[in-house]
Amino acid sequence: MDDCIITDITNNIFLSDRPSKVNIIFLRGGSFSNIPERAAKHYHIGYAPLLLPSGGVSVESGKFNGVKSKTDIYDKEYKTDFEFYTDVLLKNGVPRDSIVCEDRSDH
Repeated sequence: MDDCIITDITNNIFLSDRPSKVNIIFLRGGSFSNIPERAAKHYHIGYAPLLLPSGGVSVESGKFNGVKSKTDIYDKEYKTDFEFYTDVLLKNGVPRDSIVCEDRSDH
């Protein structure tokens, strides 16, 4: 295979762009704490004044599927992805008025 093709593919897969300031950071729902923890860091650095954790319940199970990491820190009974992510953000120093509520999405 031509080295030029491999280089082009690599350049499209592995981006090295630095984050830039935005109006809001969207967090797609989930069960792992690393996404909202990283968003909290970006908030504190000043990349965005607002965070939008999103997510209701799983389409498949009809409920929040539970915390999958750092269960000793994030140990509440969460009803939605939004509740879990909001708790992570709050425990990482993000003020509640910087968190926009979206707890109804399901996929």
